[in-house]
Amino acid sequence: MPHPVDLETPAVAATKQGVHSAYGRTHSAKRHAPTALSASGSETVHVSVRRGVTGAGQHEAHSETVLSRQELQNRNVRQLTDIVRVAPNLTIQPSFGSSALNFALRGVGLMDFTQNNTPSVMPYVDGVAYPVSIMTSGMLFDMDDISVAPGASGFTHGQSTTGGEINFHTADPTPDFHAGLTEDIASYGRNRVEGYVSGPLSKSVSFRLAGQSMTGGGFQHNSKGEGYGNANIGALRGKLRWKIDETSTLDIGGHWTTDQSESSSGHNLYNSYGVPITSDIMETEWGLDPRFAKIIGINANNKKPREDNMFWGANVRYTKDFNWGRLWTLSAFETVDEHELTNQTNSVASYGNMFRNNQTNVFSQEVKLESLNPHAKFHWEVGMYYSRARMAQNFWYDSSDRPNTTPLNQTSYRQNQQNFNQYVQLSYRVLPKLTLIGAISHESDDRQMLNVLSTNYDLNTGARTRVQNFGNSGALTNQFAGRVGAQYQFKPNIMGYVMFSRGFKPGGFSANITQEASQLKPFKVEQVLTYEGGFKTMLFNRRLRFNAAGFYYDYRDQQLLGTILVPPYGVLGGYVNAPRSNIYGAEFDMEAHPFSGLVLTQNFGYQNGSYSQFQSLNRGATTAQFAATGVWSPVNTNYNGYNMGLANLTLSGAATYSWSMFRDYKMTFDVDYNYRGAQTQPQHIGDGGIYRAPAYFLVNSFLTFAAPKQHWSVTVYGQNLADRRYWLSGGTQATFYGVMAGLPRFVGAKMNVTY
Repeated sequence: MPHPVDLETPAVAATKQGVHSAYGRTHSAKRHAPTALSASGSETVHVSVRRGVTGAGQHEAHSETVLSRQELQNRNVRQLTDIVRVAPNLTIQPSFGSSALNFALRGVGLMDFTQNNTPSVMPYVDGVAYPVSIMTSGMLFDMDDISVAPGASGFTHGQSTTGGEINFHTADPTPDFHAGLTEDIASYGRNRVEGYVSGPLSKSVSFRLAGQSMTGGGFQHNSKGEGYGNANIGALRGKLRWKIDETSTLDIGGHWTTDQSESSSGHNLYNSYGVPITSDIMETEWGLDPRFAKIIGINANNKKPREDNMFWGANVRYTKDFNWGRLWTLSAFETVDEHELTNQTNSVASYGNMFRNNQTNVFSQEVKLESLNPHAKFHWEVGMYYSRARMAQNFWYDSSDRPNTTPLNQTSYRQNQQNFNQYVQLSYRVLPKLTLIGAISHESDDRQMLNVLSTNYDLNTGARTRVQNFGNSGALTNQFAGRVGAQYQFKPNIMGYVMFSRGFKPGGFSANITQEASQLKPFKVEQVLTYEGGFKTMLFNRRLRFNAAGFYYDYRDQQLLGTILVPPYGVLGGYVNAPRSNIYGAEFDMEAHPFSGLVLTQNFGYQNGSYSQFQSLNRGATTAQFAATGVWSPVNTNYNGYNMGLANLTLSGAATYSWSMFRDYKMTFDVDYNYRGAQTQPQHIGDGGIYRAPAYFLVNSFLTFAAPKQHWSVTVYGQNLADRRYWLSGGTQATFYGVMAGLPRFVGAKMNVTY
């Protein structure tokens, strides 16, 4: 739902979103902002004395959630998994055995543990798609806002997806000089430093340089009391804006991130090997076989699972305004150099070690034309998007715990991918209050896995015992998507809409622990028919905004992480298609300003899904049969009518009160909460245990003392004040099952100085 809380003036908020609209999913700010942008796109602030909620997005037929810079600061959004606390029906979970994240909106998402497939929910940073989710590591700093847009996408920019988008909008250069520094110190030695410098280099050129360093924060420990989970991330981002003339602007951006953190690790909840476990979900364990370390060439003295990753990228955006419309182009290049060591059993046993070396680069080019006046009866957008990815992966896995199997397997391959999307969206106001909307896109996605090589090793000698080349495999997607809808402005402050969409997402491959050619068979394209309707209102002289939407998704060939049987390794993760399934639900958001200084917000999300046609390997029964007989043989089950076990209910709300002190000072006090229902997907459906998690309820608070005229503030805060124990996701490695713990109580202080 749009715009939960925005403590900026409506003019400033609308202006900032106007800048982003050139490359965002929607163009709402341009359609309602009575404010101006300089020709360079920098902020021209018209201070408004109007109180109450903003009108941003209130005349747009979508259910997008926009989290402003102030909202991100208030809710202590420091890492991507924090966003689920403030957006309805959003899931962001670590892929078990990796720090890569998986996104789902309204139950639509792919657990991409192989990191080589198109996500169902695509992250974009300043309009640039990040198709490998680990690319998003360390980028949550100096953000203007984050928008979460559910539903089929690819009709106004970027690639086609079925679940939606998360758009990250970073701060732009300013025409005047500004600088800021924030020091944030919290429990478990967590320390985050963030700063920026922004201003003019000449009359036509401005710049912005921002960076962050985040260390510590490891709240996990082992049985010996040794701490674990510390972050060690550094990142820089630069932007240069050249106002060429009154109608054209050139933006150049670049970024660099290094991640030397201890990698995501879980608590061993149960296993069938007799490995000791405890009830403390904050406890984890690790082990590293020195023979494994020697073969892959890493330091065996440091046994902790860890990251050694670097990410960098650059982009160029050109915008030109004509009398009849606007042209913009965006060229981008992004790279990943990932070296990740994990222990998937979360035990002192050394087996279950995994090492991933992923080197990927993505080039993308987009060209778009759109009409300038969004208030005209007829508005149009047309564009083309192209991307080319080159990936080289090496994946080592230690399975020495399993009898009659090789102790160590290496799967290596290259993957080439090209994507070409063409799209058109039109809207026409046929009556003074009625607007019709239509869009169509065509996307071709071509990907090949090349030279898939499976190598088995003898751990003792390091010698290769078997080398098998599975050759090449390909998957081609060539489909149309579209949507039609209507919005009706019942009154200036009340709007309703309906939207029907058909979306799709390309197929792909899984390629970890490859032992049989059948494992390389591509999974199918998934398709979804989406029905959505909703309304948006602003009432009581802008003191209350209440928006709501309902949706129904009719799925064909839904892609999900299931289970395949590969004797003698046993049950392994593999992608499968559920022929028919459906998801339905509702969302609403409310923002109220009952009296001066007090802001109340509330978000609500409900979702429920089930399989109507799906037969697959039963993981639990297959594993139990092996435990009883010592022989791997498949046990299949018909899951027609089974519930998907989504987190049915997500709630979040806040009460924020601000008041003046001593005339030149200001105090702000906040109490907020979030609730997430249990994910109960039956563990015996494929690898469904990855998504199991109990319900949890968290309470957070902060108190800020600020001197606006002197440009400084001090904040004390607490997260998870009741110190609840909960987990974000779970995962399985053969007969081990572990869970990824959520943050315990964190108490911290934050100091901010600006100029």
